Amino acid sequence: MYKFFLYTILVIIYLGLAKTLSPSEIGVQYLQNERGFSKIVPGEEATLILVDTHATGFLIKTYYQKYRLISTMDTVEEIIVRTSREFAKRNMKFIGLSIYRRNHEKEEFLPQAPGSLYVGNREYGEWRENKKGVLKWRFAKAFKNYPNYLGWGKFRPTQEFADGYKNSATTNKPYFGLKHEFGPEGRITRENFPHFFKDERMKKVDMKTLLIDYFKENF
Repeated sequence: MYKFFLYTILVIIYLGLAKTLSPSEIGVQYLQNERGFSKIVPGEEATLILVDTHATGFLIKTYYQKYRLISTMDTVEEIIVRTSREFAKRNMKFIGLSIYRRNHEKEEFLPQAPGSLYVGNREYGEWRENKKGVLKWRFAKAFKNYPNYLGWGKFRPTQEFADGYKNSATTNKPYFGLKHEFGPEGRITRENFPHFFKDERMKKVDMKTLLIDYFKENF
């Protein structure tokens, strides 16, 4: 009888925690892996940058990812999707990177420093020589907001940086920049996507602490 009572209490606690910690999924699309991007990303040209990822739930976790979607005609928005555990875990190391790009009918899934779809494309800008004689990419006036959309801040890629995009595609290896400026360990990503790196987001809460807090709030 005691074991049955204890089991019942644990089930009630679990259901309560699961409901408390899991947000509503109404309107949130499910993404099994990167191949699902084709169905949820509109337009002929688009870039998806992973800006946040988190898990909710107590014993059974649900994984979510937030992306910044940059599409044609200077359109930017943020979308949230529910993902598989495997996909969420795999992409944790690609925060701040573009993990999906579409150029008309061609799709790319290799994680790269954001901007590979635009840098070097004359439809979006041009190379300009600075006072030191170094060529750097400058977006055209119509796309002046793209550095902010891409999470560049004041950073502007050089031709050497742009060559890194091509090399990574050839070797099929993720590209974090010449000096790893992008990604969860990258200076530029940390400066321009600070929310993900707040101290409270990085803290781990153990089960004991979670249960104590739950009982304090509900009993």
